[in-house]
Amino acid sequence: MTLRRLSLLSLLLSLLFAPAAWADGKADWRDYAWQTIRLADCRGDSRSAVCPPYHQKWDWKRDQWVDIALTITGTRLALTQTLTNRAIRDDDHVCVTVVVVDTAGKDILVHHQNWQMDPGQSRSDHFAYTSARLPDAVAIHIGSKQCRRGAHQDDAVLARVEAGIKR
Repeated sequence: MTLRRLSLLSLLLSLLFAPAAWADGKADWRDYAWQTIRLADCRGDSRSAVCPPYHQKWDWKRDQWVDIALTITGTRLALTQTLTNRAIRDDDHVCVTVVVVDTAGKDILVHHQNWQMDPGQSRSDHFAYTSARLPDAVAIHIGSKQCRRGAHQDDAVLARVEAGIKR
C-alpha cells in the first residue's frame, strides 16, 4: 500500500472514530485555558452590552498574550481579537475559541481562529457574528492555547461544532 493510501486510510479512520462534537460549550475543545464571562457581568442595557475583557497567556511561561473585547447588540456579537507575542525567540500557532452558550449549556455561536505568531509580532482583527438566539445567551466561554500541531489544529472540531448548532 502506498504512503498516500495509508495516509488517506488513516484520515478516514480518524474521522470515523473521532468523538462527536456535543455542541455544549467547552466540552468539545481540548487543552484550552478557559475563562467564562457571564452575560450578567456585561455592562449596558437590553440593546447593547460591553463584556469584561479577556486577557490570558497562550503559553504560561512566556510573555505571549491573547486579548478579546466583546460587545453584544441585540442579535449581533462584535469581537476584537488581539494577539501579542513579546517573546523574542518563540513563534507559535495560537488557537483562540469563543463559545456563546444558553442556559442549558448548548452552543449559540462559535468563533475560532488559529494564527501563526512570529517573535515580537502583534496582530489584531475584528469579527462580527449574528444569531437570532443570542438574546438567550447566559455565558461566553473564551479559551486559548498553543496549537502545537500547526495551522489547522481544531478545524475539524470547529466544523463539527458549527454543524451541531441549532439555528
